[in-house]
Amino acid sequence: MREFYGDSGGDELHMCLNFNLNQALALALVREDAGALVHNLRAMPGLPMDGAWANFIRNHDEWSLDKLTEAERQEVFTAFGPKPNMQLFGRGLRRRLPTMLDGDQARLRMAYSLMFALPGAPVLFYGEEIGMAENLAIEGRMSVRSPMQWSDRKNGGFSEAASDALCRPLIRSKKWGPSAINVRDQERDGDSLLIWMEQLIRHRREMPEIAFGQWSLLPIADPAVLAMSYEWGERRSLVIHNLNSSEKQITFQMGSRPDKTSFVDRLGDGEIDVRGDGTIALHLDGYGYRWLGLL
Repeated sequence: MREFYGDSGGDELHMCLNFNLNQALALALVREDAGALVHNLRAMPGLPMDGAWANFIRNHDEWSLDKLTEAERQEVFTAFGPKPNMQLFGRGLRRRLPTMLDGDQARLRMAYSLMFALPGAPVLFYGEEIGMAENLAIEGRMSVRSPMQWSDRKNGGFSEAASDALCRPLIRSKKWGPSAINVRDQERDGDSLLIWMEQLIRHRREMPEIAFGQWSLLPIADPAVLAMSYEWGERRSLVIHNLNSSEKQITFQMGSRPDKTSFVDRLGDGEIDVRGDGTIALHLDGYGYRWLGLL
């Protein structure tokens, strides 16, 4: 990896998109099982002190699945892109996540919370913050590059030009088009994905240990739950995600014996039960998540 990132002269690449972890995330979401992520996290090579991973769900091309086995790739295709026009090059998906998850807001928010909680820096592609869909009427990789949906006005507020003069056509679906999904409406809705995403970004900025700290996996017996601990100097945080639709009650051991007042609950809901032997017990809703800072 050092050969790829370059020497310490300061003029070499210092961040790389983590395609391996991205593809493991696709498999984990389909299976509702964290195993693929755990395996990939443990296999990630070490980085120079000034290097980092950039984590993402979607980018401007297809969701490439070329690092998966053929059987794993077909598993993802079956769940997220069963029709031939949803696939590309025999290796990737030309869809955005909201349509792949059938608009399930709980699952969608869990997926982005999880991506933001992985070691490194989160990367968002335009439109993800409001839950935009792809436009399969646009050929090839361009299906995810339809005009941004700013409002429900003409051309989604993207341009005052004639509709047939746009660089690419708008999404015409009543469920996914600008009349249903746009920035202006979501700015006025306190429960919208956009407002939630703003909160997620703010919480992530308040936890620099995820970017710079040492991470470890917490020993959780349930394969649907991914729990990670981050430490950076005196800062420590726990991020826990349930990839399954069923509620979970999880327990784990901390190295020390904190009390309830030791936790700052940054994101997610539920009680924290701290037992006498140092065991922590948490409830997670289906597709639930918890971001806990330790004081």
